[in-house]
Amino acid sequence: MSTREQTEIERKYDVGAEAVVPDLDGVTSRADLAGGAGPVLEVARVERDAPAHLRAVYHDTEDHLLLAAHITLRRRTGGHDEGWHLKLPPVAAGSASSGQKTSSERTGATGTDHSAADSSAGEPGGSTRGRREVHAPLGSEGEGVPAELLARVAEQIGGRSVAPVIVLETTRTATTLLDVAGAALAELADDVVTATVSSREGTEPVVRRWREWEAELAPGVDGPSGDALLDAIEERLLAAGAVPSASRSKLARGLGAEPA
Repeated sequence: MSTREQTEIERKYDVGAEAVVPDLDGVTSRADLAGGAGPVLEVARVERDAPAHLRAVYHDTEDHLLLAAHITLRRRTGGHDEGWHLKLPPVAAGSASSGQKTSSERTGATGTDHSAADSSAGEPGGSTRGRREVHAPLGSEGEGVPAELLARVAEQIGGRSVAPVIVLETTRTATTLLDVAGAALAELADDVVTATVSSREGTEPVVRRWREWEAELAPGVDGPSGDALLDAIEERLLAAGAVPSASRSKLARGLGAEPA
């Protein structure tokens, strides 16, 4: 079974049920925001997809050792990237594997993906960092976690078995931000999430619901220009009523380990 690895950079925001995704045409990574470094990125048009239904089954040890290590392991169906996803903390600068996509996240920026925020690792230059995401094919539901992914977390789980701990059902409306040549610069995901925590014997499942926006850079968009583009997107999201998310991940929030 083949796997592939990329770097995921996103900023997360909490929004109310009545919030409306703002117009993102013309968003620009101004030179002053980028510190004068890197090209200026400008959104020439946007494309909004029809809502998609995503179902993610997260696996962990009974005492959530992976979550404690800021690692998530899930099998997701629906959407363009269905399959197994293993999300890992960042690696130190210069140690990314060959062929890995590099993106960017500004250290200390509001609305960042707090699942990566506890690591001091960054990209060259120190301005950006992001989580590593390893993908494996979906396979059949009864096949279990791919051995290649389990091997990557063997140290964290210490021989413990992993099993489903939560199911996240997400209705996602994605908006792709494109430059004048039609190349993707970023994506804004508008997610309505329902989390169902596996019940213990004699108890009812715990269900939590919320809505969030995620702004993520496209592959190859990174460095100061990527940071500045996220800053410019953030300005419009905050003006539309979003607030930087206090949660480091959907998994932690769904399990009740983060503010609801």
